[in-house]
Amino acid sequence: MAIVAGMVGITAMTEEERGALLCEIDVQDALVRVVDIQARWDIASTTHWDIKPLQLDLLARTTEDWVAAVRTEVNRGNVMASPQMTVQLMRELMETDSASSRLLSADELVHLLLSIATEQQTPAEFESDVPTDSDLAQLDAKFQAMAPDELYATAHQFLQGHTAGMLFNTPRKIECLKADVVDFWYSPWADRAADTLGVTPADTFKSATGIAFEDFLRAGVAVADAGASGQTIVRLDDLIGDCQVRDFITGNMSLDLARYREQLAADRERGNVKLQRYTFTRYPFLDLGDRKVLILRSQWATERFFGDPAQLDVMAAFAASGDDTSAKRFGEGIKYQFEDVVGGILTRIATRSQRIDALVPETIMEREWTEKKGQKPSVCDWVLRAGPISILVEATHHPVNAALAQGLADGETYSADADKILTNRKFKQLASVMGLVRRLGWSGQPQPDAIFVPIVVVPNSGTPSSMLSELDNGNRAMSIFAEFQGRVARPTVLQLQDLQILEGIGDHFPVDVVTFLYRWRKFPVPLPLQDFLEANSMPRPLSMHILESAAKLDQQLRTEA
Repeated sequence: MAIVAGMVGITAMTEEERGALLCEIDVQDALVRVVDIQARWDIASTTHWDIKPLQLDLLARTTEDWVAAVRTEVNRGNVMASPQMTVQLMRELMETDSASSRLLSADELVHLLLSIATEQQTPAEFESDVPTDSDLAQLDAKFQAMAPDELYATAHQFLQGHTAGMLFNTPRKIECLKADVVDFWYSPWADRAADTLGVTPADTFKSATGIAFEDFLRAGVAVADAGASGQTIVRLDDLIGDCQVRDFITGNMSLDLARYREQLAADRERGNVKLQRYTFTRYPFLDLGDRKVLILRSQWATERFFGDPAQLDVMAAFAASGDDTSAKRFGEGIKYQFEDVVGGILTRIATRSQRIDALVPETIMEREWTEKKGQKPSVCDWVLRAGPISILVEATHHPVNAALAQGLADGETYSADADKILTNRKFKQLASVMGLVRRLGWSGQPQPDAIFVPIVVVPNSGTPSSMLSELDNGNRAMSIFAEFQGRVARPTVLQLQDLQILEGIGDHFPVDVVTFLYRWRKFPVPLPLQDFLEANSMPRPLSMHILESAAKLDQQLRTEA
């Protein structure tokens, strides 16, 4: 839970009051301090997961009486310096002109963070950031009086903000990012991708940007290593030897303060900034001059090289050269490559499992279940056959659109997007497969008593799962799966990183992945995977493939340097 000002007995500063305070202090010094807080948060949340020492350190130099209450909340496990809060404070510092040399005090820093938390976390239904029992009772009465459609609309409104918040805050381990690079960039292009793109996506990157992908990644390793060691200000000439890569970073990943302010002003024009992150993820470096940059958030700087943004670099480079055809083909190829990555994970899961009899791909299902020539049945991408249990998997490369991903949409937009992808497409495909398994089965043997576990896999930029989204998806599928009720588990949407966790479970846990999946999907409380693991005190293991692929990439980059 976020610690808000009212929880510790102080009044939150308004945006105007925060701005007035920032005009009185050395904003560059304060910005570097806030960036350091975020760097330490990213290190903790991707290694040992213990963020309490970081927050207690922030309080060590404070003197105000109310800080004792903050310390108590931190020791209870609540947080006062999550990425949403620190990034908004970075934003406000960069927007401020100040010639003052006065240093921001520790008490003022904490007060600023708590004030931003109050602004971000206080629901519109409440006037205070600490609602009373009466406030909560009135809100409960309001919900009780709502018709079902109103409740669903309210849930969707919450989900659109919650989705953006999860995408904003969730960190990823460097090993996972490196393994994704191997799977996506260094694997041959999927068969359905255009044959003009080169042998691998890494070849396409060089064709579009003129930079060898290995050199690009070496710069990413240097940045990631700097971030992991706590460095926030780096000199590019000292960090990266390739001048072409350095120029690419300064031209495409960093902005000086004047240009950064232009981007931040554009954010303000778009709407509420509390969940807007795209300016920071595209430009994770602030150009300080003299070839020095400030790493605003090390997690986003690392992902700028090893994550999805590099795909956008390719499309932007093609577009800038006037080659719109290649840009379009690359965008289409990403979708096919994603499906191949998912298929590779499922293949490894099936190989490790003692209960999975076969992994059946889309092509075999179409061949086996075509009843009239030229009329292919509607099927999913894969079925994992495990005796009477059929695990149905449909992969869709559907990132959350920009408005939803940054909290700038509404509940209707969230629901319309879920209808388009899930209700009207993927869930109907999965229901079709269930009917075909029951009626036609495998090798001419119908399976009227089959049990189904339906899964939709999306990229890590797709919609993350929560308890509320699990409920919502179950409600969307209810009528579509009606004839299979009692024999079908709740459908779930997994980001790619969640599917990788399932692979890790198969690698490291004594329980078979089929048994685990069945227990999870039939659990009486609709928990997403991460929450189910936490509720059962189970770790989130990295698969052997991730560890081996990350090590392989490290070796490749060292060998070719």
